[in-house]
Amino acid sequence: MTSQDGALRLQYHFDLPFLNPALLSGALLAPGVSTREGNKAFGLLGGTALQLYLQVEGLKREMNVEQISQAMSQVAGKRNLAQRGFDLGIDKWIRNNPSQGSYISDKLMATTMEAIVGAYFEDQGRTFAALEKIVRVLGLGWPERE
Repeated sequence: MTSQDGALRLQYHFDLPFLNPALLSGALLAPGVSTREGNKAFGLLGGTALQLYLQVEGLKREMNVEQISQAMSQVAGKRNLAQRGFDLGIDKWIRNNPSQGSYISDKLMATTMEAIVGAYFEDQGRTFAALEKIVRVLGLGWPERE
């Protein structure tokens, strides 16, 4: 499956249309497939955008700095991002480096989740509404306490 096929399937599965599907294809491209960096640039943007979302959400909820920091660690941490990605089945749409076979590492999954956030944020004109939508779709919102 090409990264374009994976991007189309992911868009359909999550009802998440991209104006430029090539951005999502890039977010699903592991490093070393066609470029050395693969999805890392989108991952950097997405990780930063996710942290921004959590900071704003924490301020809206009148949380203190420590609570916001804890939420950011919990939600935007690599372990949670990887787990959410596998739970959502994102691994079946990643175009992996052939040297890795079908193995998707936690690190690659976490970066891919960040990259999807970054690609959608970029695709939709870097609006906060787009950020809120992709965070909701991927289940990366503010952690609710029981």
